[in-house]
Amino acid sequence: MIMGANIGTTITNTLVSLGHVRNGTEFKRAFAAATIHDFFNLISVVIFLPLEMMFHPLEKLSRWLVQPLLGGASMDMGGLNFMKAVTKPPVSMIKQGLEGMGSLWAGIIMAIVGVIMIFLVITLIGKLLRQLMVGRAKKILHTAIGRGPVSGIMSGTLVTTLVQSSSTTTSLVVPLAGTGVFTLRQIYPFCLGANIGTCITALLAATAVSGENAIFALQIATVHLIYNVLGVVVIYGIPYLRELPIKAAEWLAELAAGKKIFALVYVVGVFFVIPAVLIAGSAALDKKKPEAKPQITALQISEKAPETKSFFN
Repeated sequence: MIMGANIGTTITNTLVSLGHVRNGTEFKRAFAAATIHDFFNLISVVIFLPLEMMFHPLEKLSRWLVQPLLGGASMDMGGLNFMKAVTKPPVSMIKQGLEGMGSLWAGIIMAIVGVIMIFLVITLIGKLLRQLMVGRAKKILHTAIGRGPVSGIMSGTLVTTLVQSSSTTTSLVVPLAGTGVFTLRQIYPFCLGANIGTCITALLAATAVSGENAIFALQIATVHLIYNVLGVVVIYGIPYLRELPIKAAEWLAELAAGKKIFALVYVVGVFFVIPAVLIAGSAALDKKKPEAKPQITALQISEKAPETKSFFN
C-alpha cells in the first residue's frame, strides 16, 4: 500500500503538466518533469517489492528502529499545516453548497472543479514565473534547486516537510521546468527529496499516536521513510539506474508532445486501469485459495470431551 501511495500521489503533478498542453515545447518539458517522478517510483517498486515479499528487509529494519521511539513525546506537525488552513474554508463552503446533491455527485463535482482550478492556477503561475524568474530571484532558486543533486534533494525534503505535501511541492516545480527555468536533470533530485520529506511529516505525526496501536503507526511511517531513502540511495546512487527515469520521461514526453492522446492513455492506464486490473486479479486469486481448516487444540478437545466419573466416586 505504501509503495502504491508513492505512485498515486504523483498524478497531481502529471495533471499539472497538462496545463502547458497548448504550447508544444513547454508541454514537452513539463510532462517530462512530471513523469520522471512517476518512473522513479515505478522502478523503486519493481526493485523493492519482490525483495520485501521474499526477505522482509523493510519490516525487520523498521521494527528495530521504532523501539527507541516508543513512549516518547509527540512531535506531530499538524498545527503547522498552513496549506490546510488556507484551503479548508473554501472547501467547506463548496461542500455546504452541494449538500443537497448527495455525497456521490457532490464528490464528482468537487473533483471536476478541483481539476479546472489546477489548470487555471498553473496558467497563472506560468505567466508569473516568466516575469519573476529574473535577476536575484532566479539566482536564489538556482542555488536551492539547481546547484547540484545533494542541494536539490535537501531542498525538496525541507520544502515538503514544511508544506506537508509532496504533491504540492512537485506540482510547483513542474511549471518551472515547463517555462525553461530548470532542466529535467535539475528537477529530478528535488522530486526525490519531496519523496523523503513527505515521509518525515508522517513519521512525526505517528509519534502522536498512543496506546497499543502506537508501535504499528510508527512502524508504518518508518517503513515509508526507509523505503524512500533506500530508493534514492539505490536508484540515484547507481549511474545506470539513475538514467532510466530520465530516459523514460524524455521518451514519453516526446510521444505526448507529438500526439496528446499518449498523455491521456498514460494517465488513465498507469493510475486507473493497471491498479484496477491488479486489484481484481488479487481478489480473484484470494477467492481460489482453499480456506484453511481451523486447528483444534488439545485444550479445546478436553473442553468438548464428555465428563467421566471416577471409579472411586
